[in-house]
Amino acid sequence: MAKRDDDLEFSINAAFDEARTIVDKVPLYLVNGSLGAGKTSVLEFLLRQSDFTGARVIENEYANENVDGYRLEGLADMVTTLAGDCVCCGSEDALTKMLMDFSRYSPAPVFIEATGVARTMNLVERLISAKMFAKYELMQSFYVIDAHEILCGVEPAHEIELQAADVILVTKEDLLKGNERAEYEAKRRALPYAKVLSAPYGQFDLSKITTPSGLLAFFDQYDGELAVPDNPTYSVIDLSTTTVGEAVFEKLWPELFAAYGLRRLKGCFVNDRGERRHIEATQCQIEIRHARSDEAVKIVLIGERADEITRDILQAQILMYGG
Repeated sequence: MAKRDDDLEFSINAAFDEARTIVDKVPLYLVNGSLGAGKTSVLEFLLRQSDFTGARVIENEYANENVDGYRLEGLADMVTTLAGDCVCCGSEDALTKMLMDFSRYSPAPVFIEATGVARTMNLVERLISAKMFAKYELMQSFYVIDAHEILCGVEPAHEIELQAADVILVTKEDLLKGNERAEYEAKRRALPYAKVLSAPYGQFDLSKITTPSGLLAFFDQYDGELAVPDNPTYSVIDLSTTTVGEAVFEKLWPELFAAYGLRRLKGCFVNDRGERRHIEATQCQIEIRHARSDEAVKIVLIGERADEITRDILQAQILMYGG
């Protein structure tokens, strides 16, 4: 089982001993993407590859909860979490200390999984300022995007992300409806980016990946303004004493989405048969599947006014829709 961040020998407040750092640069991979696009699924796939044996992961959760980090345990040698802040606009000291700790003892790859609201260019600027590329070699920058976002039109805030990425991974094409396919394919072909790969369930053709990354060269040549970080609010709600029928969430989510400007819901609940179920919801879809027996029964809501949703408000809504 992967070690968690509290197993690190050195805390983020420990002084850095430059002399003990390994000589070779450590391979670094960035995984970013829109909220709910499937970044963790991509990371799961990568960590199962023999080339990434012994890899370490820094998982950045925007909400002050890590509700699906368990998915990476057993796949990585160590999984650390930066929760409650965005890696591109906060947590700088913590991120730097974690990367320094990792660079001391092993040349095994390191992955940074960003929040889904992070800006890759801002993150790169932070890593450059902290002189991290003296110790790390940036091997690849992945950007994960839901097929429905391409269909509906890429948000302006994400266009620079797509330009900067070495590889764009398109997920959830299987969820497109038959009458959406032709329009989607035309819009995907029209994307003005060099490398766009299908990634069903987070899996893609690794033979098409070339390293090292071109992101630093792109950063050096980029003469535009860095994007203003996206800072939605969030709410974490404990549902351990509540049972909810699955159909209730399917009816409730569109209402919450519209009323509170929500963008993401994820977590675990207990259904009316006493079974733990994992839920993931974005603007375009809702997915409910079996949850692990040790998954915490709580959900995270992210969006413009998500912080207004309390446990009492959510329970009242659940009752209204037949929970």
